[in-house]
Amino acid sequence: MSNMTTEELEQAFKAHARELRVFLYRRLKSMETAADLSQETYLRLLRQPPREPVENLRALIFRIGRNLAIDHVRIRDSRERHDQGLAYLYEVTGESPQLIDLVAADEDLRVLSEAVQRMGEPGRSIFMKCRLQGMAYKDVARELGVSLSTVEKHLAGALDFLRRCLQR
Repeated sequence: MSNMTTEELEQAFKAHARELRVFLYRRLKSMETAADLSQETYLRLLRQPPREPVENLRALIFRIGRNLAIDHVRIRDSRERHDQGLAYLYEVTGESPQLIDLVAADEDLRVLSEAVQRMGEPGRSIFMKCRLQGMAYKDVARELGVSLSTVEKHLAGALDFLRRCLQR
């Protein structure tokens, strides 16, 4: 049995492209994403043609499209969880206090607390005093016997470190 020709696959795809886009749109509620995934379905069909002639090319096309939609949603959901982790980070860093409500993921709290444990000194002490205890920078500087700019520099480093930990 020979592979199906590109022409056969193109014709089959053209015959079902509009229906596929509607199907994807209904699942994803975005014309743009439906169009992108429809195009990706076509490319995948051409890149990995069926080993032997397929009776029902429409079913194959829709299976590829459905799998791409499922992957897309999975990636989008994990990105949303990641964004919630950043929301928690912003809460801790005081950049956007109301976002704490968005954090549903215990995982992010665990990652964050492990990251704080791994953080070097004096960054960790400065972070804990400024962000978790709410001390003013100048009071932290006085207590630790360092300059205000040292407190700011170490705090910025600590926040960068936490952001990197949460983005993994």
